[in-house]
Amino acid sequence: MSKINPLLGTTGILCALLLSACTQPAVVNTAEAERPAFVTGDLVTERAKVLAVNRPERMVVLRGEDGGTIGLILDERVRNFDQIEVGDTVTAQYQEATAIFVRPATGAPAAEPTGTLERAPLGARPSAVATSTNEITATVESIDYANRIVVVKGPSGRARTFKVGPEVTRLDAVQKGDEVVVRHTEAVAIAVTE
Repeated sequence: MSKINPLLGTTGILCALLLSACTQPAVVNTAEAERPAFVTGDLVTERAKVLAVNRPERMVVLRGEDGGTIGLILDERVRNFDQIEVGDTVTAQYQEATAIFVRPATGAPAAEPTGTLERAPLGARPSAVATSTNEITATVESIDYANRIVVVKGPSGRARTFKVGPEVTRLDAVQKGDEVVVRHTEAVAIAVTE
């Protein structure tokens, strides 16, 4: 078994979670498919070497590829801490994605944070994947199609006015009473890979 397999598994979980979080609204029905939608995302990968391990304090010192160092205190949620050794390579991936879409109303405006944490099995090399998703819905109060101005009311009950850019297509499919959904997902996968 390759030393990098734990990271590949972790990265696969990370990508699957992000894809499921951002593609849920894809094509639920014809009415939703005809409304504006936008998804954007970014993936950053960093590698660092373990310079020091302070086991009593559960602290590691890492040197990044840019030469900078950072000390981290790892709490008991980091399983298999005792396996971390000086010289190990730690690989971290950070992925961020935002989906904005319009759908028929499903209820009152809301803000819903959710999150997950997947840890390495006991005895495996240390690794973890953490995700955090925030979803905010707002109700379309009015639309000025000619001037591309939309007024929405969010969970706090406050109305906000937005100028919609020309890159947003199918604005004419948006109706008063529709929901605008903003779903932002962040995920971090960290693993000792070598």
